[in-house]
Amino acid sequence: MAGVAVPIHNISLQNQERLRGAGLTWLRSGIPSFDQEQFFAGGKQPESFYQVRDKIVELRKAGFHIMGLTPGPKDMVAAAGPIGSPEYFDNYRRTCAFLGQAFQGLIDYWQVANELDIWIFRDELTLEQSAEFLKAGLRGLKEVDRELKVGINITLFPSKPGEVDGNTDKHEGVFLAKSIYQDPALETDYVGFDSYPGTWRAGGAEGWNEYLDALYELTRKPIIIQEFGYSSAGEMMTKEEDASGAYPCSLKKWRFSWHGAHTPEVQADFITESYKIFAQKPFVIGATYYRWQDQETCWQCKRNDCPIETAWGLVDLENNLKPSYHSLKASLAANFQGRL
Repeated sequence: MAGVAVPIHNISLQNQERLRGAGLTWLRSGIPSFDQEQFFAGGKQPESFYQVRDKIVELRKAGFHIMGLTPGPKDMVAAAGPIGSPEYFDNYRRTCAFLGQAFQGLIDYWQVANELDIWIFRDELTLEQSAEFLKAGLRGLKEVDRELKVGINITLFPSKPGEVDGNTDKHEGVFLAKSIYQDPALETDYVGFDSYPGTWRAGGAEGWNEYLDALYELTRKPIIIQEFGYSSAGEMMTKEEDASGAYPCSLKKWRFSWHGAHTPEVQADFITESYKIFAQKPFVIGATYYRWQDQETCWQCKRNDCPIETAWGLVDLENNLKPSYHSLKASLAANFQGRL
Protein backbone atom coordinates (compact mmCIF):
# COMPACT_ATOMS: atom_id res chain seq x y z
CA MET A 1 0.00 0.00 0.00
CA ALA A 2 2.19 2.82 -1.30
CA GLY A 3 0.48 6.00 -0.23
CA VAL A 4 0.72 9.74 0.22
CA ALA A 5 -1.20 12.26 2.31
CA VAL A 6 -3.06 14.56 -0.06
CA PRO A 7 -6.38 16.44 -0.09
CA ILE A 8 -8.53 14.21 -2.27
CA HIS A 9 -11.05 16.83 -3.43
CA ASN A 10 -8.75 18.84 -5.69
CA ILE A 11 -6.08 16.59 -7.21
CA SER A 12 -5.35 17.78 -10.73
CA LEU A 13 -5.11 15.33 -13.63
CA GLN A 14 -1.43 16.21 -13.96
CA ASN A 15 -0.77 15.25 -10.36
CA GLN A 16 -2.81 12.08 -10.69
CA GLU A 17 -0.46 11.08 -13.48
CA ARG A 18 2.55 11.95 -11.34
CA LEU A 19 1.21 9.93 -8.44
CA ARG A 20 0.58 6.86 -10.57
CA GLY A 21 3.93 7.33 -12.27
CA ALA A 22 5.67 7.16 -8.91
CA GLY A 23 3.68 4.09 -7.83
CA LEU A 24 1.60 6.01 -5.29
CA THR A 25 -1.91 4.61 -5.59
CA TRP A 26 -3.14 5.02 -1.98
CA LEU A 27 -4.38 8.46 -0.98
CA ARG A 28 -4.78 9.28 2.72
CA SER A 29 -7.28 11.99 3.53
CA GLY A 30 -10.01 13.14 5.83
CA ILE A 31 -13.49 13.72 4.42
CA PRO A 32 -13.90 17.39 3.44
CA SER A 33 -17.32 19.01 3.80
CA PHE A 34 -18.76 16.56 6.35
CA ASP A 35 -21.21 18.71 8.34
CA GLN A 36 -21.56 17.37 11.88
CA GLU A 37 -24.17 19.94 12.85
CA GLN A 38 -26.46 18.71 10.07
CA PHE A 39 -25.74 15.09 10.92
CA PHE A 40 -26.69 15.46 14.58
CA ALA A 41 -29.75 17.51 13.63
CA GLY A 42 -30.92 14.78 11.28
CA GLY A 43 -30.45 16.99 8.22
CA LYS A 44 -28.93 16.31 4.83
CA GLN A 45 -25.26 16.80 4.14
CA PRO A 46 -24.25 19.76 1.93
CA GLU A 47 -23.83 19.30 -1.80
CA SER A 48 -20.06 19.59 -1.40
CA PHE A 49 -20.08 16.38 0.68
CA TYR A 50 -21.62 14.46 -2.21
CA GLN A 51 -19.19 16.11 -4.61
CA VAL A 52 -16.37 14.59 -2.55
CA ARG A 53 -18.06 11.23 -2.91
CA ASP A 54 -18.26 11.72 -6.68
CA LYS A 55 -14.56 12.66 -6.70
CA ILE A 56 -13.70 9.41 -4.92
CA VAL A 57 -15.69 7.49 -7.53
CA GLU A 58 -13.53 9.15 -10.20
CA LEU A 59 -10.32 8.42 -8.30
CA ARG A 60 -11.23 4.77 -7.85
CA LYS A 61 -11.90 4.49 -11.58
CA ALA A 62 -8.48 6.09 -12.16
CA GLY A 63 -6.80 3.32 -10.15
CA PHE A 64 -6.50 4.91 -6.70
CA HIS A 65 -7.53 3.61 -3.28
CA ILE A 66 -8.50 5.81 -0.34
CA MET A 67 -7.34 5.57 3.27
CA GLY A 68 -10.12 7.48 5.01
CA LEU A 69 -9.67 9.40 8.25
CA THR A 70 -12.58 9.88 10.63
CA PRO A 71 -12.96 13.11 12.65
CA GLY A 72 -10.92 13.62 15.82
CA PRO A 73 -11.88 15.16 19.18
CA LYS A 74 -11.01 18.67 17.97
CA ASP A 75 -13.55 18.26 15.18
CA MET A 76 -16.48 17.33 17.41
CA VAL A 77 -19.21 19.95 17.77
CA ALA A 78 -21.21 20.82 20.88
CA ALA A 79 -24.21 18.87 19.59
CA ALA A 80 -22.23 15.64 20.16
CA GLY A 81 -22.87 16.07 23.87
CA PRO A 82 -20.76 16.80 26.95
CA ILE A 83 -17.15 15.84 26.33
CA GLY A 84 -16.39 12.40 27.73
CA SER A 85 -20.04 11.52 28.40
CA PRO A 86 -21.74 8.30 27.23
CA GLU A 87 -23.77 10.45 24.81
CA TYR A 88 -20.57 11.92 23.37
CA PHE A 89 -18.98 8.52 22.73
CA ASP A 90 -22.17 7.09 21.27
CA ASN A 91 -22.49 10.04 18.93
CA TYR A 92 -18.94 9.44 17.77
CA ARG A 93 -19.83 5.81 17.10
CA ARG A 94 -22.82 7.02 15.06
CA THR A 95 -20.61 9.51 13.19
CA CYS A 96 -18.14 6.83 12.11
CA ALA A 97 -20.94 4.47 11.17
CA PHE A 98 -22.46 7.17 8.98
CA LEU A 99 -19.17 7.78 7.17
CA GLY A 100 -18.57 4.07 6.72
CA GLN A 101 -22.03 3.69 5.22
CA ALA A 102 -21.79 6.81 3.03
CA PHE A 103 -18.55 5.59 1.45
CA GLN A 104 -19.18 1.85 1.49
CA GLY A 105 -17.63 0.28 -1.58
CA LEU A 106 -15.43 3.35 -2.10
CA ILE A 107 -13.32 3.49 1.07
CA ASP A 108 -12.27 0.07 2.33
CA TYR A 109 -9.61 1.17 4.86
CA TRP A 110 -10.24 3.61 7.68
CA GLN A 111 -8.05 5.24 10.30
CA VAL A 112 -10.04 6.33 13.34
CA ALA A 113 -9.01 9.86 14.42
CA ASN A 114 -5.34 10.86 14.36
CA GLU A 115 -2.50 10.53 16.87
CA LEU A 116 -4.54 10.78 20.05
CA ASP A 117 -1.40 9.99 22.02
CA ILE A 118 -0.42 13.65 21.40
CA TRP A 119 -2.20 16.24 23.56
CA ILE A 120 -2.74 18.66 20.69
CA PHE A 121 -4.96 16.09 18.94
CA ARG A 122 -6.63 14.73 22.12
CA ASP A 123 -7.91 18.23 22.81
CA GLU A 124 -9.82 18.06 26.12
CA LEU A 125 -9.96 14.28 26.41
CA THR A 126 -7.89 12.37 28.94
CA LEU A 127 -5.85 9.40 27.75
CA GLU A 128 -8.49 7.05 29.13
CA GLN A 129 -11.26 8.96 27.38
CA SER A 130 -9.22 8.96 24.18
CA ALA A 131 -9.16 5.16 24.28
CA GLU A 132 -12.96 5.11 24.64
CA PHE A 133 -13.29 7.59 21.78
CA LEU A 134 -11.21 5.37 19.50
CA LYS A 135 -13.09 2.23 20.49
CA ALA A 136 -16.42 3.93 19.74
CA GLY A 137 -15.22 4.88 16.27
CA LEU A 138 -13.84 1.43 15.51
CA ARG A 139 -17.11 -0.20 16.59
CA GLY A 140 -19.16 2.21 14.49
CA LEU A 141 -17.29 1.31 11.32
CA LYS A 142 -17.45 -2.43 11.97
CA GLU A 143 -21.21 -2.17 12.59
CA VAL A 144 -21.58 -1.06 8.98
CA ASP A 145 -19.47 -3.81 7.47
CA ARG A 146 -17.13 -6.22 9.23
CA GLU A 147 -15.10 -6.37 6.01
CA LEU A 148 -14.02 -2.76 6.44
CA LYS A 149 -10.37 -2.63 7.51
CA VAL A 150 -9.95 -0.45 10.57
CA GLY A 151 -7.23 0.69 12.95
CA ILE A 152 -5.80 3.67 14.81
CA ASN A 153 -2.42 5.39 14.62
CA ILE A 154 0.07 6.36 17.31
CA THR A 155 3.33 8.26 17.12
CA LEU A 156 4.85 8.48 20.62
CA PHE A 157 6.52 5.08 20.36
CA PRO A 158 8.85 3.65 21.48
CA SER A 159 8.21 5.44 24.73
CA LYS A 160 11.18 7.69 25.48
CA PRO A 161 10.03 10.41 27.90
CA GLY A 162 11.97 13.62 27.50
CA GLU A 163 13.38 12.72 24.09
CA VAL A 164 10.31 12.93 21.88
CA ASP A 165 8.08 16.01 21.82
CA GLY A 166 4.90 15.18 23.72
CA ASN A 167 6.09 11.89 25.23
CA THR A 168 5.97 11.93 29.04
CA ASP A 169 6.13 9.37 31.81
CA LYS A 170 2.48 8.57 31.01
CA HIS A 171 3.82 6.57 28.01
CA GLU A 172 0.94 7.81 25.86
CA GLY A 173 1.63 5.77 22.73
CA VAL A 174 2.09 2.51 24.61
CA PHE A 175 -1.05 3.19 26.66
CA LEU A 176 -3.27 3.66 23.61
CA ALA A 177 -1.70 0.76 21.69
CA LYS A 178 -2.36 -1.59 24.61
CA SER A 179 -5.86 -0.20 25.19
CA ILE A 180 -6.87 -0.90 21.61
CA TYR A 181 -4.83 -3.86 20.43
CA GLN A 182 -4.87 -5.88 23.63
CA ASP A 183 -8.65 -5.62 24.06
CA PRO A 184 -10.00 -9.05 23.01
CA ALA A 185 -13.52 -7.64 22.53
CA LEU A 186 -12.37 -5.15 19.89
CA GLU A 187 -12.05 -6.02 16.21
CA THR A 188 -9.13 -4.34 14.41
CA ASP A 189 -7.24 -5.13 11.22
CA TYR A 190 -4.00 -3.16 11.34
CA VAL A 191 -2.03 -0.78 13.54
CA GLY A 192 -1.08 2.62 12.17
CA PHE A 193 2.25 4.18 13.05
CA ASP A 194 3.51 7.72 12.44
CA SER A 195 7.11 8.72 13.04
CA TYR A 196 9.54 11.40 11.96
CA PRO A 197 13.01 10.30 13.08
CA GLY A 198 15.58 12.96 12.30
CA THR A 199 13.01 15.74 12.35
CA TRP A 200 10.64 15.41 15.31
CA ARG A 201 12.74 12.89 17.23
CA ALA A 202 16.38 11.89 17.60
CA GLY A 203 17.97 9.42 15.22
CA GLY A 204 17.24 8.85 11.57
CA ALA A 205 16.06 6.32 9.02
CA GLU A 206 17.98 3.53 10.73
CA GLY A 207 15.64 3.88 13.72
CA TRP A 208 12.79 2.22 11.81
CA ASN A 209 14.18 -1.21 12.70
CA GLU A 210 13.70 -0.67 16.43
CA TYR A 211 10.37 1.11 16.11
CA LEU A 212 8.68 -1.36 13.78
CA ASP A 213 9.92 -4.55 15.41
CA ALA A 214 8.82 -3.31 18.85
CA LEU A 215 5.38 -2.18 17.66
CA TYR A 216 4.70 -5.49 15.97
CA GLU A 217 5.77 -7.34 19.12
CA LEU A 218 3.36 -5.22 21.17
CA THR A 219 0.31 -5.43 18.89
CA ARG A 220 0.83 -8.51 16.68
CA LYS A 221 -1.02 -6.65 13.92
CA PRO A 222 0.05 -5.77 10.38
CA ILE A 223 1.57 -2.28 10.38
CA ILE A 224 0.67 0.56 8.04
CA ILE A 225 3.01 3.50 8.40
CA GLN A 226 0.37 6.19 8.18
CA GLU A 227 2.83 9.07 8.18
CA PHE A 228 6.55 9.31 7.59
CA GLY A 229 8.70 11.99 6.05
CA TYR A 230 11.53 14.45 6.43
CA SER A 231 11.44 18.23 6.32
CA SER A 232 13.51 19.66 3.48
CA ALA A 233 14.08 23.09 5.06
CA GLY A 234 15.05 24.69 8.34
CA GLU A 235 18.17 25.60 10.28
CA MET A 236 19.35 23.75 13.38
CA MET A 237 19.14 25.04 16.94
CA THR A 238 22.37 25.89 18.69
CA LYS A 239 23.27 23.87 21.78
CA GLU A 240 22.07 26.74 23.94
CA GLU A 241 18.75 26.99 22.10
CA ASP A 242 18.24 23.24 22.34
CA ALA A 243 19.01 23.26 26.07
CA SER A 244 16.43 25.99 26.61
CA GLY A 245 13.62 23.61 25.69
CA ALA A 246 12.24 26.03 23.11
CA TYR A 247 9.60 24.64 20.77
CA PRO A 248 10.79 24.48 17.12
CA CYS A 249 8.12 26.93 15.93
CA SER A 250 9.21 29.57 18.44
CA LEU A 251 12.71 29.72 16.92
CA LYS A 252 11.79 28.47 13.45
CA LYS A 253 14.60 25.96 13.84
CA TRP A 254 14.89 22.19 14.25
CA ARG A 255 16.12 20.34 17.32
CA PHE A 256 16.86 17.13 15.41
CA SER A 257 18.30 16.27 12.03
CA TRP A 258 19.62 13.32 10.06
CA HIS A 259 23.10 13.75 8.60
CA GLY A 260 23.17 17.23 10.08
CA ALA A 261 20.81 19.14 7.83
CA HIS A 262 17.30 19.69 6.49
CA THR A 263 17.70 20.05 2.74
CA PRO A 264 15.93 18.64 -0.33
CA GLU A 265 18.86 16.27 -0.87
CA VAL A 266 18.81 14.86 2.67
CA GLN A 267 15.02 14.50 2.41
CA ALA A 268 15.49 12.40 -0.73
CA ASP A 269 18.13 10.22 0.92
CA PHE A 270 15.92 9.71 3.97
CA ILE A 271 13.16 8.33 1.77
CA THR A 272 15.57 5.95 0.02
CA GLU A 273 16.89 4.51 3.29
CA SER A 274 13.44 4.29 4.88
CA TYR A 275 11.94 2.21 2.07
CA LYS A 276 14.87 -0.21 2.21
CA ILE A 277 13.94 -1.00 5.81
CA PHE A 278 10.19 -1.14 5.15
CA ALA A 279 10.82 -3.75 2.45
CA GLN A 280 12.60 -5.98 4.97
CA LYS A 281 9.59 -6.17 7.31
CA PRO A 282 6.95 -8.69 6.14
CA PHE A 283 4.49 -7.32 8.71
CA VAL A 284 4.67 -3.80 7.20
CA ILE A 285 1.89 -3.78 4.61
CA GLY A 286 1.90 -0.10 3.70
CA ALA A 287 3.59 3.27 4.05
CA THR A 288 2.13 6.73 3.52
CA TYR A 289 4.48 9.61 2.81
CA TYR A 290 3.60 12.93 4.44
CA ARG A 291 2.92 14.87 2.30
CA TRP A 292 2.34 15.47 -1.44
CA GLN A 293 2.98 19.23 -1.57
CA ASP A 294 4.77 21.86 0.50
CA GLN A 295 2.52 24.25 2.39
CA GLU A 296 2.60 28.02 2.34
CA THR A 297 1.85 28.46 6.04
CA CYS A 298 2.87 26.48 9.11
CA TRP A 299 -0.37 25.04 10.51
CA GLN A 300 0.98 25.17 14.06
CA CYS A 301 2.16 28.79 14.36
CA LYS A 302 0.32 30.21 11.30
CA ARG A 303 3.46 31.90 9.92
CA ASN A 304 4.63 31.55 6.34
CA ASP A 305 8.30 32.02 7.24
CA CYS A 306 8.33 29.01 9.58
CA PRO A 307 9.82 25.83 8.07
CA ILE A 308 8.35 23.51 10.68
CA GLU A 309 5.20 22.49 8.80
CA THR A 310 5.85 23.89 5.34
CA ALA A 311 8.57 21.84 3.60
CA TRP A 312 7.55 18.19 3.77
CA GLY A 313 6.26 17.80 0.22
CA LEU A 314 7.31 15.78 -2.80
CA VAL A 315 6.46 18.86 -4.88
CA ASP A 316 7.05 22.49 -3.99
CA LEU A 317 4.56 25.35 -3.79
CA GLU A 318 4.86 25.92 -7.54
CA ASN A 319 4.07 22.24 -8.17
CA ASN A 320 7.63 21.46 -9.27
CA LEU A 321 8.94 17.98 -8.50
CA LYS A 322 11.50 17.89 -5.70
CA PRO A 323 14.39 15.38 -5.45
CA SER A 324 12.26 13.50 -2.92
CA TYR A 325 9.71 12.63 -5.61
CA HIS A 326 12.36 10.98 -7.74
CA SER A 327 13.91 9.08 -4.81
CA LEU A 328 10.48 7.82 -3.73
CA LYS A 329 9.66 6.66 -7.25
CA ALA A 330 13.01 4.87 -7.56
CA SER A 331 12.65 3.32 -4.10
CA LEU A 332 9.25 1.83 -4.81
CA ALA A 333 10.49 0.40 -8.10
CA ALA A 334 13.64 -1.04 -6.52
CA ASN A 335 12.13 -2.51 -3.36
CA PHE A 336 8.54 -3.39 -4.27
CA GLN A 337 8.69 -4.39 -7.92
CA GLY A 338 5.71 -6.63 -8.62
CA ARG A 339 4.17 -5.94 -5.20
CA LEU A 340 2.46 -2.60 -5.88
